[in-house]
Amino acid sequence: MPDGLELRVLGPVAARRDGRPIDLGGARQRALLAALVLAYPHSVSADRLLAQVWHDLDQPKLSSLHVAISKLRDLLSPDRARREDGMLVRDGSRYLLSVERGSVDVARFEELVQFGAEVADTSADGAAAAYLEALSLWRGSPYADIAGSEFTTTEIARLTAMHLEARRSLLEVGLRRERFAEVAAEAEALAAEHPLDERIWEILVLALYRGGRQSDALAALRRIRAILDDELGIDPGVSLRQLEASVLAQDAALHGQQAPRPAEPDPPRAPNLPSPRSLLVGRATDIESVATALREHPLVTLVGPGGVGKTRLAIEVARRRRDSDGPWMVDLGALTDGALIVPAVASALGLPGVGGAEHLAGVLAGRTMLMILDNCEHVVADAAALAVTLADLCPGVQLLATSREPLEVDGEALHEVPPLAPDEACDLFAARAGGVVPGWALGEANAATVHTICAELDGIPLGIELATAQLRVLSEQQIADGLEDRFTLLRGGSRSAPPRQRRLADTIDWSYRLLDDEQAVVLRQVAVFAGSFDIDGAAAVTGAPSAVAAVQPLTALVRRSLLTVLPGTSPRRYRMLRTIKHFAWQQSDPAERRRTEGRHRTHVLARVAARQSALYGPNSAEVMGEFSADQAEHRAALVSALAAGEAHYALGLAGGLYWYWYRMGRIGEGLGFLHAALDAVAADRHAPERRQFARAMAGVASLTYLTGNRAAASDAARESAAAWAAAGDRAEAARLSAWCGYFLSMDGDHEVGLELVRDSAATARALGSGFAEADARMVYGMLLRNHGRPLEARAELVTAIAIAERIGNRWSVGSSTWALMKSAMDAGDVEAAMSAARDMQSVLEEDGDVTSWLVLMHTAAAVLAGAGHPVEAAVLAGAVQAVGGRIGFLPEGMDPIDGPREAAAVRDALSAQDYALHSARGADLDRAQINALLSGLVGESAPSRS
Repeated sequence: MPDGLELRVLGPVAARRDGRPIDLGGARQRALLAALVLAYPHSVSADRLLAQVWHDLDQPKLSSLHVAISKLRDLLSPDRARREDGMLVRDGSRYLLSVERGSVDVARFEELVQFGAEVADTSADGAAAAYLEALSLWRGSPYADIAGSEFTTTEIARLTAMHLEARRSLLEVGLRRERFAEVAAEAEALAAEHPLDERIWEILVLALYRGGRQSDALAALRRIRAILDDELGIDPGVSLRQLEASVLAQDAALHGQQAPRPAEPDPPRAPNLPSPRSLLVGRATDIESVATALREHPLVTLVGPGGVGKTRLAIEVARRRRDSDGPWMVDLGALTDGALIVPAVASALGLPGVGGAEHLAGVLAGRTMLMILDNCEHVVADAAALAVTLADLCPGVQLLATSREPLEVDGEALHEVPPLAPDEACDLFAARAGGVVPGWALGEANAATVHTICAELDGIPLGIELATAQLRVLSEQQIADGLEDRFTLLRGGSRSAPPRQRRLADTIDWSYRLLDDEQAVVLRQVAVFAGSFDIDGAAAVTGAPSAVAAVQPLTALVRRSLLTVLPGTSPRRYRMLRTIKHFAWQQSDPAERRRTEGRHRTHVLARVAARQSALYGPNSAEVMGEFSADQAEHRAALVSALAAGEAHYALGLAGGLYWYWYRMGRIGEGLGFLHAALDAVAADRHAPERRQFARAMAGVASLTYLTGNRAAASDAARESAAAWAAAGDRAEAARLSAWCGYFLSMDGDHEVGLELVRDSAATARALGSGFAEADARMVYGMLLRNHGRPLEARAELVTAIAIAERIGNRWSVGSSTWALMKSAMDAGDVEAAMSAARDMQSVLEEDGDVTSWLVLMHTAAAVLAGAGHPVEAAVLAGAVQAVGGRIGFLPEGMDPIDGPREAAAVRDALSAQDYALHSARGADLDRAQINALLSGLVGESAPSRS
C-alpha cells in the first residue's frame, strides 16, 4: 500500500501501517474513521460527522469532534510536521482523507470489480484475477463493529449487493474459462446462501451440464422449482424455464452459451402495463430526459401536480424499454396503508408468497427490469423505504415512481413534469375534441377561445380532457365562460379513470387532504397572490413573524407540487397554478379571505412605497424589474381595495405606480385605476392626504399626455402642482409647473410658457433638487428648440443631462438626449443624431422602457429616411405602429409639432406600395430585432442599396 497505510472497513473498522495494526481507540474513533471512509474521496462537513458519530447525543459538541479529529490525525500521520494536516485535511468546516485510493480497501474493491466487468468480454483470465483480488479484501461484513450505526446501513447494503454481484460474475467468468467443477462447487455453496437467486441457479445448472453431469443439472432445476413453489408459490422465471427446456433437449448451444441468461430479441411486455388508448401529445423532450435519467440512476421520480400526466409519461417511457423482465406497473393509488406496498408489488409481479421488502429483494436480485411505482404521494415514506431496499439489493431493478412529492432517498433523480406548452395544450384539446364531436377541427373561428381555455387550465392535460368532454353539450365559448366555476363544470371524465380523476376538484382535493393543518392554512393564504410571489410576500400574507418562519410550510407545498418554484429567480419566486388557486381560495371562509386580502394589500403597498422613489434613480432597471414581477399583485390589490371601499389605499397605491405605468406604456390600466381611485376618494367623507392626491394627479397628467390630450394633461398638471405646493413640497410643485409651461407653449402661449418653465428650473436649482431641475431644464431646452434658439437649447439640454447623470436619473438622461437628437436633425448632422440615438437606446434597454423606446424609434426612422435609408426607416415605423397600437400610444400624437412631420418624412421617402410592404415587415419584428436593426445602422451615412 502507498505510504504503508491501510484503511479497512470490509470487515471490522481497522487501520494498519507497514503490516502492523494501529490502535484506533474506542468506538467513537472507529466510527469517525468509518464516516470519513464512507465520504471518501470527497470531503464531509463537521455537522455531518457530528450527526453520524455522536448520533446518540442530543447536542453533541464541536469540541468533541475537534479532539477526535486531532487524535485520528496523529494516528494516521505520526510523522507530520507541526501545523500540517497530514492525511486528514481540514478545509474550512469540512474534513477529507488525503490518501491514495489503494490505501482504502473499499475503494480498491470497487476499482477491481469495475475493472473485472470491463475486461470480462476480452480477457476471462484478467477478469478472474481482478474479481479474486477484490473478494480477497473482504474480512467479513462491512463496518462489522459499528453496523448498528444508522449512517452505515445503506452503505453496508450496497457493498453486500456488490460483493454478491462480484461472486456471481466470478462464476460466470469461470464458465468461460471452462472451470466447470470449480464453478459448480462454488455455485452450489452460493445457492445455499441465496436460495431464491435464480441467476445463481442458472450458473450452477450450466456448470453441471457442461461438466458432463446432465442428471445433476436436471436435479438442480427440480430443486429450484421446489424452493420457489414452497417459498413463494410461483414458477421459475423465463430464463430459468428456457434453460430447463434446453437441458432436456440437450441443446448443443448450451456448450457455447456465453451468458447464463440469453436476452430475448423482443421480450414480451408485462401483462399489467396498460396499453394507451389515445395518442400522447407532446412530451417528446420529457420522454428522452426520463430515459436518460434511468440510464444513470436506480430511481427516477416523476413529480408534478395532479392531472399533469405523470402516469401517462411513465407508461410511455416503460413501453420503449427492452428489459429481460418486465416492465411492471404497480398502482399504489388505492392503498390505504403504506404497509400494503410490498404485498401490492408482489401481487402485481405474480409473487404471492413474498413477505417483507428484503424477501422481495431476494427474489428480484438477479432480474433486470423496470418497475413503475405509480401514485406514491400518500404512502411516500413506505414507498421510499422499499425503493432503498430494492436499490441496495437489486442492481438490475430500476424504479420509475410517480408522485406529487419526491421520495427523498439517496440516488433519486427528480423529473418535474411540467404543464403542456400553449401550442401542445391546444393540440391536445384538438386531439381529444375530435373524439368527442365527429368532424371537430381547430381553426380560425375557435383557435383564440381554445387557447384561452387551455391557458386558464394551466396546460394541465386532465383539465383539458375534462373540458373537451363538455363539447357534447357546450360550445367552446360556453366552456371558456364556465371556467369561472370550473369545479362544477369539469366533471364526468372517463369511467375507466380512478375516481379522483373524474372531477377536477377531486384531483386537487387528493393533494389537499395530505396536508397538515398548518400547511393547509398556508396554501389557502398564499392563494391570494394573483401571480408569483417571494418568501417575504408569503410571510406577509400568512402572518409569519419572519421570512425564515415561512420557509418550512412553503417547502412542504413545493414538495407536494402545489407550488412551483420559478427557475432562475433571485430571490426565489413561487407560483400556484390557477386551478389550484381557485380550489384553495374556495376552502377559505369569508372571514379568512378578508383577513388575507387585507394582509396582501398591506404588503403590496409597503413594497411599492419602499421602492417607488428608486424608480427615478440609478437602480431604476432593478426596480422596474421588481415592479414587473409584481404587476399582477398591484392589479389584484387595487381591485380588492376598490371592492372593499378602501379608496384612500387605492389612491396611494395607484399614485405610487404611475411612473412605472408611464414608462411601461400601461396607459389604459394606469388611467383606469387612477380615475377609479380619485372617484372613490371624492365620494368618501374624508379628504385625501395632500401628497397622495398630488402624486395621483401627476400620474393623471403624465399618462394623459401620452394619449395626446394636452388640455386634460395640462389641467391635471396644474392641480398636481397646486397640491404639491399645499403639501409643502416646492420641488415637486416646480417640476409640475415646468410641465404646465410646456403645455402652455405647445398650445400657442409661448412666452408665458417659457417664463414659467424658466422660473421652475430656477426654483428647483435654489431648492437643490436635482431631479426637478433636470426635468425643468429638459423641458426648457425642448421649448427653446421649438422657438428657433438652437444654441441655447443645446446648452440647456447638455446641462440637464449632466444633472441627471449626477443623480442617476436615467430617464431624464434619455429624454434630454432625444431632444439633442432632434436638434442634430435640425442642423442636418446625421452622425450626431445617430450617435444620440445610440446613447438613448443603451439607456432605455437596460431599464426595459417602452414609451420612450417608441419615441426614440419614431424619431430614428425620420433620421434614417433623411440619411438615405428609407427601407429601414419604413421598417422602424411599422414596428412603432404595431407596438404602439397594442398599448394605445403613438409618438406622433404626443409630439404634435415634430411627430406628424417625422412620420410624413418616412412615408414620403418611398412609394405608397413600398412603404406598406416594408412597414408590414416591421410589424412582424420583435423588440430585439428592431434594436439590432438600429444598432447596425448607427454611424452609417451612405444610402441604402436595399
